[in-house]
Amino acid sequence: VEQWHSDKFWHSASTFPLCSMDACFDYTRCAASDEFLIYAYGAPFNLIWYLKELNGSRWHTTDPSKACIFLVTEPQHGDTVRRPHPSALPYWNAGGLNHVIATLADRWGLTAPLPHTIGNASVMSSALQQTTFRPGFDISIPLPGKVRMPHLQALKSCDRKYFLTFKGVRYLGHTEGNFRSDPALRAMHNGHDVIVAMSCNQVTNNLIRKEHPEAGHGCDEDQAVFQKYNFKDLMNSTFGLAPAGRSPASYRMTETLSAGTIPVLIVDNYVMPFHDLIQWHRCAFQFPTSQVSRILPALRRVPKEEVERRQKYCLFIYDEYLKDDATVFRSIVRSLKLRFHGMLP
Repeated sequence: VEQWHSDKFWHSASTFPLCSMDACFDYTRCAASDEFLIYAYGAPFNLIWYLKELNGSRWHTTDPSKACIFLVTEPQHGDTVRRPHPSALPYWNAGGLNHVIATLADRWGLTAPLPHTIGNASVMSSALQQTTFRPGFDISIPLPGKVRMPHLQALKSCDRKYFLTFKGVRYLGHTEGNFRSDPALRAMHNGHDVIVAMSCNQVTNNLIRKEHPEAGHGCDEDQAVFQKYNFKDLMNSTFGLAPAGRSPASYRMTETLSAGTIPVLIVDNYVMPFHDLIQWHRCAFQFPTSQVSRILPALRRVPKEEVERRQKYCLFIYDEYLKDDATVFRSIVRSLKLRFHGMLP
C-alpha cells in the first residue's frame, strides 16, 4: 500500500476521520428556520472566489445561533496569513459539528486542511481525492474558469475549427503534473486539427532548468509552438484537453465547458465537481495519466451522434451548475442540501 501511494502523485493515505451525516451532524440546528442558513467566519477565514456569493444571499446569516452550517475558508496558495487551529473557532461545537472546511486552491498539499484539524467537520474542496473523500459527507467543487467564451456555444461540435486542443504549462522534474512532459502528449500535436501547445516558462520550471538544464529538453521547441496559437481561438474545438496540473483539478475544465467544448480530463484519483448532481459520464471523457497514448485514437472512434449528445449535455451542465459565480454557489447549496436526503424541506 505504501508503495502504491509513494510512486503516484495526488494519492495519499485515507487519513481523514471517519464521518457520516448520521454520526457527525446535528440536524436539530437546521430545524429552527424555514431556510437553509450558513454562517461564514470572518478574517482571517475570508470568503474567496465564488464563495463570496454567500454574502447577501437568502442562505446567509450573521447570527450563529440560527446557522445550520458554519463555513470555514482555508487560504489560497501564496496566502501567508496564519490561521488558528479550527478548534479555536468560537462555534466549533462538539469537535466541529455542522462545520464545512472549504479550500478552493490548486495545491492540495499546501492548502488542504490537515487531517488532525478536521474533527467532525466535512471538507468542500476543488481538489478532493478519492483516497480521502467521504461520500455523502464531503463535497467536490470546481476550480473557477479564468476565461469564459459562451459566444462559441452555438457552434456544433463537429463544425469546429479544431478537433482537440490544449494550451498551457508543461511541468518539469519530479513535480505534480510532470506527465505533461510525456512524449505521447506532445506527440498528439499535428499542427492541423490537433494542437497541443505547451510552455516551460513557469517559476518552478525555470528554477529546475537553471540547476538541471537537461530537464528542459524540448522546451525551446515547445515555446515556438506555444507562441503560434491564441488561447481563445483554440477553444473553437470539438474536444478540449483538461490535464491535471498541480492538483487533480484543472482550470481548463470549466473554461472548455464555457465554450461548448467537450472536456477530456487526464487525471488520477479525482472526485469530479458536484458529482452527486452531475452525470459527468454523459459529458466528459476521462483518462488516467498513464494512458495518454490512448486518448487521440479513442476520440477519433467516437461516433458523431455520441459527440453531439455529449456536447448537448455539457452545455446543460455549464448553464445549470457552472456558468457564473452565482450559479456555482447555488450548486454548492444544492449539494449541501442533498446531503440531508430529503430530511429538510
